[in-house]
Amino acid sequence: MKNLTERAMAQALSKLLETRTLDKITIRDITDECGLTRNTFYYHFHDVYDLLHFMFKEKTDEIMRQYRIESDWEGGLEATLDFLYQHRRMMIHLDESINDDMVLRFINDVMLRHAEVIVAQQARGQKHSTRAIEIAAELYVNAAVGDVMGWIRRGMDHEPEHLAQVYNTLFLGTVRAVLNSAEEASRIP
Repeated sequence: MKNLTERAMAQALSKLLETRTLDKITIRDITDECGLTRNTFYYHFHDVYDLLHFMFKEKTDEIMRQYRIESDWEGGLEATLDFLYQHRRMMIHLDESINDDMVLRFINDVMLRHAEVIVAQQARGQKHSTRAIEIAAELYVNAAVGDVMGWIRRGMDHEPEHLAQVYNTLFLGTVRAVLNSAEEASRIP
């Protein structure tokens, strides 16, 4: 029952974010939308940001379960971008909100999982330190997150499939060279 209530509130927040920015949404708006009380809201969440965090975590976990990133990271990346695209009004409203840190965190969490898998796959059979793999994954995450945020701010001017193909090509075409450089960088005190 608890999970159904939390999901109902997350769905209400998602619907409200299609029409306005996060800073214009109140707890009363959320509870009115899903037919619950303020007390019920506070039983499950501290504030709207806590609910937003829950909403993004649920989506991240769903994508990870559905695509088993280790074997289908391309599908998982495309699903992530497709989710953002299908909810572009919500994402644009979140970006326009006072605190867009949650959007960055969501995208960063998903991209980090993809980058870690891609880099680890490309590092197999080579002698790279754990730190070099971490550095390479962080480099790709920072580049991808920055690019995805730019995509959102441009009104999502490309289809998600296009972006997924671009990222996959960039990742696979450069990972080994980046790993070699990251290995050198990992030795810098």
